[in-house]
Amino acid sequence: MFNFLNNNEKFFVIDVGSHKVAGISFEFKDNVPSIISMEHQKSRGINQNKFNNVDELSLAINKVYKRISKGYKKNEVFCSITDPKVFTKKIKTEINSGRLGISRKEIRKIFRKSITESKVHGKDLIYTSPNDFILDDKNLVSDPLGKVCSKLCLVSFNIFASHYYTDKLRTSFEKKKINIKNFFDSGVASSIACVSENEKKEGVICIDIGCETTKVVVYMKNNLIYAENFTLGGNNVSLDLSHGLQISDEAAELAKIKYGTVVAPFNEKVELELDSNKRKLISKNLLYGIIKPRYDEILEIIRDKVFDNIYARVAINSVVLTGGASKIFGLKNICENIFNRKTRIATNLIKNSFFYDKPEFSTLIGMIKLVKDFKLLNQVPDISQNKIYKVMDRIDTWIEESYI
Repeated sequence: MFNFLNNNEKFFVIDVGSHKVAGISFEFKDNVPSIISMEHQKSRGINQNKFNNVDELSLAINKVYKRISKGYKKNEVFCSITDPKVFTKKIKTEINSGRLGISRKEIRKIFRKSITESKVHGKDLIYTSPNDFILDDKNLVSDPLGKVCSKLCLVSFNIFASHYYTDKLRTSFEKKKINIKNFFDSGVASSIACVSENEKKEGVICIDIGCETTKVVVYMKNNLIYAENFTLGGNNVSLDLSHGLQISDEAAELAKIKYGTVVAPFNEKVELELDSNKRKLISKNLLYGIIKPRYDEILEIIRDKVFDNIYARVAINSVVLTGGASKIFGLKNICENIFNRKTRIATNLIKNSFFYDKPEFSTLIGMIKLVKDFKLLNQVPDISQNKIYKVMDRIDTWIEESYI
């Protein structure tokens, strides 16, 4: 299935967030991704999910790209996108079928129709997940090839980002003459890096707690059924500490990383570094008293919103936590209490590597898997060129190989 991945062809994935811009260059050796180089820089020009300064962001992106490309001229760049108001829509597409059984031609036809009908004003399609085929409005199947029916229906779950986000990101790259091949939804990418196939089958919610946005994705029976972004994250915790302790934002962030906990610490004292000359001695219980309510709020908002969807509520058997803010001590336990589901923190992204116990890089690792996964990659429109027929051609190739 991965014959399109030529050895020695280099690929670049760049995760653009409000806290950092991170990138990886890699190639495939016998269809296995091999990382060549990695770089990350502090993000600039994005604040509270708004592009305040595209020029500043462009500089940060270019620094990362220069380090990972090392003069390589051919651009195969894939970029993450996090729209806080990401829009999802389930699309039901129907065609008439012949009497001799469903062929690859009909599967190709319904995929083409599904893509062309997936249009929302002011938004770009960034991900489509074909979930089920329905035969004659009654029989649900995952593989319709050879089945006999009068009407074939395809149900897809589609994710859209606003033109504002795609245009701003594309402009940030183009200012440095970098062309984006495709956008990948950051929540989906993160879930692909962290969630196992068995978890997807049994039903799972993946929660990526980032700097300013928490991304939520739900799978049931291997199908993506829910995706949403919430404008709360680790930065809210740091701001709470800054205000509550009357210290700088930088000191608050450092205190959160070094001493942060959502488990009662029993009056242990810690010394906070305010600057090179000043220190502040406080009870760790004070940190706990500021941090835990904010994490409770984030998880409770997600629980209430997701569980409003009865289908999603029934589907969820486990929780996977990831993202940089998921590393707070004790988060697994409070998540299990709030969701009443078994929970794990995604730590082992790539065994015996720099990325071990670094869930803050889960989106980046997921993007590598998206590039490799021919089925997923070639269902996503090339937004940078907006040529829908190129998508059709790539879907044709996938159908030929998947339904042979």
